[in-house]
Amino acid sequence: MKASSKHRVAVSVWSHRLADLSALVKFRLSATVVLSSVLAYLVALSAGSFSWWAVGVLTMGGFLTTAAANIINEVLEKDYDREMERTRLRPLADDRMGSSEALLLAGFASMGGVTLLALFNPWTAFLGMVSLISYAFVYTPLKRVGPIAVLVGAIPGALPALIGCAAAEGSITALGITLFTIQFFWQLPHFYAIGYLGAADYRRAGFKLVPERGGDVDAALLGRDSIVATVILLPLCVLPYFLGVTSVWVVPPVVLASLAFCYFAYRFRVQAGRRTALYMMFYSFAYLPLVFTLYWAGKMLWL
Repeated sequence: MKASSKHRVAVSVWSHRLADLSALVKFRLSATVVLSSVLAYLVALSAGSFSWWAVGVLTMGGFLTTAAANIINEVLEKDYDREMERTRLRPLADDRMGSSEALLLAGFASMGGVTLLALFNPWTAFLGMVSLISYAFVYTPLKRVGPIAVLVGAIPGALPALIGCAAAEGSITALGITLFTIQFFWQLPHFYAIGYLGAADYRRAGFKLVPERGGDVDAALLGRDSIVATVILLPLCVLPYFLGVTSVWVVPPVVLASLAFCYFAYRFRVQAGRRTALYMMFYSFAYLPLVFTLYWAGKMLWL
């Protein structure tokens, strides 16, 4: 074989390997989680204490911890992933990678992630470990029990905001709890849309993540709960201003953003379908980073 051919084969092997690793750690999901943590860190950071090194440590520590939780989740669910169209080609489900290799990677990722978070303070390391354990070993098995799994899973899903604040402030503060609560309630309509769209796949794998009535998804209940969650976000979204963290000009845009979220939830409630679920899901992707970024921008201008 010519040297150029060998090189192309090597590049192809490594590109497929990287693609498998990306799928294993759920790269896009992990990156989204890390973004919320970093934005919360910037919102909570005191004036003049910004450090690229600290942002880098938080990013890598949060990513490795989240990746470890995702890997363990896939190890535990590989047999169920084979039953779902959107997950059947994951590296474990498709037997392109073994469970022992994946668990070894999860072990190194968890140790590295928690160690990096511990460089800030004990709270960040503790919360990172709680997030990992609760996601992998509490939420994951509950997915086959009932819709309560969504509420339980929203706790580790919201902890990145609290971790980011704890990294900046050194303790659990009112701001940290506020951002955690915002991220908690944001997740409910976000996942209800995903759960509605993927209900057939979830049912095929034996997951009971969405309520059902008469063998079909109870879209009315999902819509009602989505409205409740988005309405709760309305007063929550202005709390950072009253905590003295950001400026008053941030209040109108975050309220408008939350009202828009209510609108998409209402549309899903009155006419549940693929289109309205997609609107609510896609808007949810933008809502949290938009609101957290507005808090940060308002803080910079206010200072």
